[in-house]
Amino acid sequence: MAVTSTRNLPSDVEQIMTVARYDIFKHLRSRRLIAIFIIEAAILAVMLALPAILNQPYSDKPAEFVQNVLVFTFTNILIILAATMFAGDSICSEFQNRTGYLVFPNPIKKSSIYLGKFLSTALIVLVVVSVWYWVAIIAGYIVTGGVSTLAIESYGLAVLYAFAASSVGFLISSVLKGSTGALVLTFFLLFMIFPLVDSVGTLGGIEPVPSITYQAGAIDAVMTDPYPQNWVEYANETIGLPFNIYFFYPSVASSAAVMLGYIVICNLAGIFLFKRREMVG
Repeated sequence: MAVTSTRNLPSDVEQIMTVARYDIFKHLRSRRLIAIFIIEAAILAVMLALPAILNQPYSDKPAEFVQNVLVFTFTNILIILAATMFAGDSICSEFQNRTGYLVFPNPIKKSSIYLGKFLSTALIVLVVVSVWYWVAIIAGYIVTGGVSTLAIESYGLAVLYAFAASSVGFLISSVLKGSTGALVLTFFLLFMIFPLVDSVGTLGGIEPVPSITYQAGAIDAVMTDPYPQNWVEYANETIGLPFNIYFFYPSVASSAAVMLGYIVICNLAGIFLFKRREMVG
């Protein structure tokens, strides 16, 4: 007598959650996560202790306290490092390490694999950003006795930026063959190439609205009261300024909209490209 199985295959959502769970286990075993937390702890310790070391008073304003601790340059670098480490080679490593030969033949959609991996990366970078912000916010509460909603808004934008930067990393990982190239391109695209293009645009008086790295400036600007406005330093031969210098500040709304756009578009493109790739060799 033939035996038939009545067991149903896992749904797409269940498959995504399974991929995410095992991918998180992989990240927890990696040295990358340990490294990023060591970097976080070292910077936070230095920035929290610096005023006391220099015999300077701490700010009595909650938002300003957090802003002084989480210098935007450090926040930006930390998010870029997290996106690079956990997203940059997430897809291409399946091809480079040949693990795709074990994974792809299974009855699971490539889109589920992609979304599961992105979900695990999103959770990891969420933890990284949350630790970074909430240590500073709690320290600010201890020192100033209050928590600013501006710092919470900045935290929300930083999380969006981390998700958007990770989406860029996933798109790059879906295109390139090697992990090293994907990691390097993700880092330099976010750390140097995009900001360089932003700078060239602003020198010409063009606000780089579509740029993710320009929109990330709202993370710091939102903690400034009043919110900074666009302005121009006009050319003045008496002070040696041969051309106008434009200073642009993205609004919170445009920042959130552009980052959400990157998350959606990069991941849709990444899934499309990943589904078309085949194991070769």
